[in-house]
Amino acid sequence: MSDIYPIAVPKWGIEMVEGTITTWNKSQGDAVAKGDEVFEMESDKIVNVWEAPVDGVLRRVLAEPGDAHPVGALLGVIAPAAVSDGDIDTFIAGYAGGDATEAPAEAAPEPAKPVAQTSDAYTRSSPSVRKLADELNVDLSTVTGTGRRGRITDDDVRDAAGGNDAAAGVQVIPLSPTRKTIARRLTEAKQTIPHFYLSADYALDGLMAHRKTLNDSGDTKVSVNDLLVWCVGQALMREPRVNVNLVGDDIHQFEAANIAVAIATDDGLYPATIPGVEAKSPAEVAQATGALAEKARSNSLTKDDISGGSFTVSNLGMYGISEFTAIINPPMGAILALGKAEPKVVVKDGEQDIATVLTATLSCDHRVIDGAVGAQFMAALRDVIDSL
Repeated sequence: MSDIYPIAVPKWGIEMVEGTITTWNKSQGDAVAKGDEVFEMESDKIVNVWEAPVDGVLRRVLAEPGDAHPVGALLGVIAPAAVSDGDIDTFIAGYAGGDATEAPAEAAPEPAKPVAQTSDAYTRSSPSVRKLADELNVDLSTVTGTGRRGRITDDDVRDAAGGNDAAAGVQVIPLSPTRKTIARRLTEAKQTIPHFYLSADYALDGLMAHRKTLNDSGDTKVSVNDLLVWCVGQALMREPRVNVNLVGDDIHQFEAANIAVAIATDDGLYPATIPGVEAKSPAEVAQATGALAEKARSNSLTKDDISGGSFTVSNLGMYGISEFTAIINPPMGAILALGKAEPKVVVKDGEQDIATVLTATLSCDHRVIDGAVGAQFMAALRDVIDSL
């Protein structure tokens, strides 16, 4: 069966554990030439295109758009037209490329009626669907597939298990592929990273005056957030020990301030990266942020756009939030949460005064950043802001 080529979920990036097909560009039975774009897959909030490495025919399509599959899972088969259907079925039944990503057999619940590997239900279902059926104790041979060409989907299995019932007046909204990725990564981050938090108030009157000067004299409008991101870039150069990633058992300390800014869209937050903030002007930071926001809204972010970050800034002040704590986006070691800048009574030189004050909260990974180091970064940020 050397002529049979498996289409499996590729590993696009070190953090990728699963992918979701968004579009098949070829249908079962179509001729495929090397280099043809066969399908598009979303992973870690970006969409990649899978190009055929061989010539042949798309003999089997085993995954429906919208279903998530682990790295290595079989999605389809390319083979010459001369290869028999029986050989294709035997190859699919014996395929083991995705085994390493699935739970050990002893950890999974025993299905009531195992599905034979040569059965119709087996060939109409993906590894992740069969695993879900095992977990929900559903006999796949009794399930009617609603997917293309009778494919059995996750929802078909849940329906068979009665898992989609909802009370009257309740709308059931399936998680989008992006939201599934967000849910998985944030759950892992919160469960595995020992967070600690440091909060400080910053007077922004000087920063606001500097922003007005910049906007009065330049063509690019700089927001308060743009200027704060620029200040963070300068502070990271003064306290580089928070400008780090934890990769395995190694700390990667960055020479440049590659700041990921959390961009809100209807599908969720995208931590898009502005490289080398310390070497940019506030106007250049504003231009870079605007370009990334537009790409996020049009779903055209590339892997480079969301990779390589050394530190994250998340701002909810524009929504009226006074202060909040944020979850670290691994492998980065810290994230700074910015609240709303608002007038407050402060004491200056022994006298009461009114100042525009913002509360910032730094979330740190205690495995790589000590409390004193985090505090020194917050002090460095104060010095930069006060110098404007």
